[in-house]
Amino acid sequence: MSTNSSNAQETYLSTSEGGITPASVIAVGAVLAGLAVIAVALRFYVRLVRVRASLDISDWLILVSTFLTLGMGLMMIIGSAMEGLARPTPQGTGPKGYLTATNDAEILTEKIFWAFDLVQCFAFGAAKLSVLFFYRRIFRGKLFEVLSMIMIVIVCIWTFGFFFAILFRCGTQFWALWAPLKYLLANCYSSTPMFQAFSITDVITDVFIIALPIYWTSRLQMTLRKKLAVCGVFLLGAVVVAAGAARLAIFIQQTNNPYLNADGIGHLTTEIYWSMIEMGISVVAACLPAIWPLLGKASLESMVHTVRSMFSLESMTRSAPGRSRDETGANGKNDGERGSESFGPHERSSEGLDEASVKGFKVGTIPMRDLEAQ
Repeated sequence: MSTNSSNAQETYLSTSEGGITPASVIAVGAVLAGLAVIAVALRFYVRLVRVRASLDISDWLILVSTFLTLGMGLMMIIGSAMEGLARPTPQGTGPKGYLTATNDAEILTEKIFWAFDLVQCFAFGAAKLSVLFFYRRIFRGKLFEVLSMIMIVIVCIWTFGFFFAILFRCGTQFWALWAPLKYLLANCYSSTPMFQAFSITDVITDVFIIALPIYWTSRLQMTLRKKLAVCGVFLLGAVVVAAGAARLAIFIQQTNNPYLNADGIGHLTTEIYWSMIEMGISVVAACLPAIWPLLGKASLESMVHTVRSMFSLESMTRSAPGRSRDETGANGKNDGERGSESFGPHERSSEGLDEASVKGFKVGTIPMRDLEAQ
């Protein structure tokens, strides 16, 4: 299907979209994948060595997402090294020569783009689910459990729905995905609405996931400064929304008139490039709360201790509304023991816990190590 027989007349679109070059593709693929691996390695170090807690589903999910992110980075590196991504797009001969023109670089780019999109569905989905299961380990209450489970179901449907939509974009005529453009248009449905829907819903789900714990944090009876500190930890993922919004804006601008310059390799490279940026940031942001004790003096554990303690006290207050504050304080030890039954197995406090944060509570009553490790 190549048009190399007309090389004397064939033209190439040599400009690179947004200044993306083969070197920058390799750099982004290597750096973002490397940052994701480092972030998860630090997360596991804090959880297994510093805190000595067992791993849970949120840890395994982010590990899966990291392996997939690493695969995405390798695809970018290999695709650029093999002279596919960010290379000139063949235009063929004549005003619509690009419909039948193709070469090895374009075929390789289209194959990588298809595999990259399939992998990123599960990479994004696993990262989102990891954050949601982290929330469920912190917050209690039927309403929160219902809302978080609804989000988990939505993310699962979103992940598998777009995976199969991308997989069978051309039905079982998979060859059409890397054939000249006229065969793609003849055998496959228009992908622009689907990819726009993917980008839009990606940002929307991230916004809901980030906003989910804010209401419950605002109900805690603590100072405004502490509330802002707790919210700040949960809002670290806002940078993911910013990256997703940037990718969405670029993608919409790009697809308003995808055949304006017929830069097929440029279009696909740009989508891969910005998807990798968002994916790498997503993994790092999901791990930041866990590795926070390594980055600053403030221990995340003391913050989480306060959150869990407040939820324990709120639950006990609702169960015994007639008790006075003095009575509650006088029986703090018994209340702490009941809180231990509500929140899970007894666990030992980590070294990062300061004395003031545990005043009035039994050390180890609330599984704080488990939360800091997240």
